[in-house]
Amino acid sequence: MTQRNGKPSDAESDKEFGVAVASAQAAVAGLADKYIGWVNDDLKRLDAAIAGITDGNNSEALREVYGVAHDIKGQGSTFGYHLITDIGQLLCRYIERAIERKKVDRAVIDAHVEALRTVVDNRIQGPAGELGREIIDALKGVAERSFA
Repeated sequence: MTQRNGKPSDAESDKEFGVAVASAQAAVAGLADKYIGWVNDDLKRLDAAIAGITDGNNSEALREVYGVAHDIKGQGSTFGYHLITDIGQLLCRYIERAIERKKVDRAVIDAHVEALRTVVDNRIQGPAGELGREIIDALKGVAERSFA
């Protein structure tokens, strides 16, 4: 029902909003199957960026790793892979600290990448409960120890 001023009523607006949200959710669900391919491509990009890390000044290579990790982190939850977002966030934080301290431990980065691959290969969706907490806690631990 349209009001006298030509604007839709609140009920019509709510219905239109609901239809738009449902449509967007369906579109995301349709892309979810493609996400695994996209994230695997991103993991290849991450491997290439990591290959640029040397024992010397790593700030440029680390910024590249950060950029790819940030992309991975940004997409995970959208497609139901919350653990990918959490791991990506931890990797981004580690890289920020590594750049700031001018100290990087490649094994810490590799641990994050292995965790990402495990989630992708096993299609672990959602926060993953106790397993997810264990993975996150372990990654936080190796990152903290590397700066000790």
